[in-house]
Amino acid sequence: MAIYGGSHGVWAPPMIAATLLGEGWTCLALLPLLAWPRTRRFAVLLGAGILTQAILVKALKEVFGRVRPWIALGLPAPIRSPHDPSFPSGHAAGCFCVAVFLAVALPVAWPHRRTQAWALVALAATLALLIALSRVYLGAHFPGDVVAGALLGALVGGLAGGLYARGRSGVEYAAKKG
Repeated sequence: MAIYGGSHGVWAPPMIAATLLGEGWTCLALLPLLAWPRTRRFAVLLGAGILTQAILVKALKEVFGRVRPWIALGLPAPIRSPHDPSFPSGHAAGCFCVAVFLAVALPVAWPHRRTQAWALVALAATLALLIALSRVYLGAHFPGDVVAGALLGALVGGLAGGLYARGRSGVEYAAKKG
């Protein structure tokens, strides 16, 4: 309750914006990356990570079946009034998956633009934290739901980013040898 502010709280407008930013539709930003051969592997592995964490989140929600805090505590319904189980947070899992993927993959993808890579990683991490916080602030999740989602997403994002980095390093090694 210390974090809860609801849809009409002082911080509601930026929290609602963060929640909307953290929804699955933002994956559409990957589509242009699929068009170019140079970025296709990056987009495919990031997309695979996002899809994997989404499947795991859905499965865990079914297993745990935790009631949303706005229902359990009798709070006003948050934006879009989610009724699916609360644990773990899909928003947190998705945004941390992307942030950690970028942290692992971008320095490898942009070896000569490390400053820009780390700036984008810092932005993604900040947005991930804000999106996760927004879910608790709006009453859509308990803090534990968000922490579990963030950990799950970070794990999957790290694995997918590692696959990209290992494959990219192999390509660079082969190019140097050839």
